[in-house]
Amino acid sequence: MRKNISVILFLFILANITFADDISNIEKYTNENGLNSHRNSLGVNFGSTIFYTLIAPSIANIVVPSNNREHLKLQGTFALDLTYTFRIFEKMDFNLDAGFYSMKTYYNNSSYEYNGNVYGIGFSLGSRFYINNKDRASGFFLMPKLGGTLFITQGKEYKKSTMSYTNLNSNIFDFYISGEIGFRIDISRGLGINSGVRPFLDISIIDIGFSYKSIIRVVPLPRFAIGILF
Repeated sequence: MRKNISVILFLFILANITFADDISNIEKYTNENGLNSHRNSLGVNFGSTIFYTLIAPSIANIVVPSNNREHLKLQGTFALDLTYTFRIFEKMDFNLDAGFYSMKTYYNNSSYEYNGNVYGIGFSLGSRFYINNKDRASGFFLMPKLGGTLFITQGKEYKKSTMSYTNLNSNIFDFYISGEIGFRIDISRGLGINSGVRPFLDISIIDIGFSYKSIIRVVPLPRFAIGILF
């Protein structure tokens, strides 16, 4: 009887040690692979679309209205950004954005009439710092960043006194430093680190900083991005 009890006790202790080792290995695997899993993200930012086609033209046309009802002084036609992040630490991402924008411009006075297009090629580099109570790259973030935009203008100016046209083309580069405040929502994080790709949603409240051309840079709703983590 004592021999049987000893065997049962030995097996019980062995099972507990094995189970503890398994738990330890699972925790070790999770901790080691938490940073290595889903370190990349790629998405499409529709915030630029909203800003360059709706917000910026609306503000410009309210502040400086056109005297011709058929032509707005500024009209957004297209804007789209691609956004990429790479996780450097548990709560820090490297962020890269690149995009293309286009707008129509118009003015008319007693001497001149102008019709043109503005094309923008923008980029920015930044570091996202996530502020949360867990070691994860999601939730509220602050992002200091450096960026620039190359504006290419192409247009024709009509001089009414001579009835002649002049081509007015120029390239303007604007450099800026700013800070962005927003949220990243990891939609299906509960699926775990072995879940393959996971969708995410980025929403930024404001991007504010200093610009070489305009001095003060304020961009409301700079980011509304949808993409995947992998």
